[in-house]
Amino acid sequence: MLSILIPIYNEDITTLVKDLSYQCNRQKITYEIICFDDKSRQLYKDKNEVLRSAFRINYVELSENLGRAKIRNWLAKSASFDHFLFLDGDSKLINKSFIKNYVEHLPTNKIIVGGRIYKPKQPKNIKKILHWKYGTLRESLPAQKRQKAGFIHFHSNNFIIPAKIFNKHKFDAEINGYGYEDLVFAQELEIAGYKITHIDNPTRHNKIENVEAFLSKTTEGINNLHQLYTTGRLKTTRLIKTYEMLKKYKLLGITSKHLRKKYPSYESNLRSAEPSIRQFNLWKLYQLIQLMKN
Repeated sequence: MLSILIPIYNEDITTLVKDLSYQCNRQKITYEIICFDDKSRQLYKDKNEVLRSAFRINYVELSENLGRAKIRNWLAKSASFDHFLFLDGDSKLINKSFIKNYVEHLPTNKIIVGGRIYKPKQPKNIKKILHWKYGTLRESLPAQKRQKAGFIHFHSNNFIIPAKIFNKHKFDAEINGYGYEDLVFAQELEIAGYKITHIDNPTRHNKIENVEAFLSKTTEGINNLHQLYTTGRLKTTRLIKTYEMLKKYKLLGITSKHLRKKYPSYESNLRSAEPSIRQFNLWKLYQLIQLMKN
């Protein structure tokens, strides 16, 4: 019936696994939960060690860090059932009918995306406001809005895919580091003619990064985006669309000059108590334009 696949990196997933097991048992479905630790710190390995002896749980600690794409492929390779439910290790179930909502769609020949949300209250820690605000405004979207944008709003943190489809279209294991492996995956599915259906069945994203870590990962993601776009492996994103529009109307030069002047103020704003998502987008655009010059 259902293989639940959870990559772990520096997360305590014991509560998540407990909640999933409880809901699966209530639905009386055949299931397994496979958890691969991607070389986390020992603190988290110690916390998750209890899962080794849990019923229907396969907990494995990897000897090397595989990365976001490759570890998902390895999880799928170890799975036994006809449908895979991928969940991130920092997910929290907020709906007692989470599994039921997915099971109602099974069996399926579609990819079903549940979505993600963030805590409704802004963090008290100023350093975490940017990530929370971006996630709340740009990622916590209802299914109807996500559906309109197709694969652009696909996130790999919470989705179901038939095993027979995944075995033909895996995550691109050549993508290293952070960012855009999920969009490359979703784009390939869409090109192959598979339907991606968005539903309102979110998990809560629990790991809010401090601003320095979040900006660092964003820069890493833009580097990935540049490489994927210039090699033709990713056709479009919202950032790429903006870049292409500026290029079409020969506005890259003047835009780059303006953004270079404003860049220090963007950096300051993003670290403030009231970060602007518009300025964050311009901060990213400037980085992409600079990479495209090389």
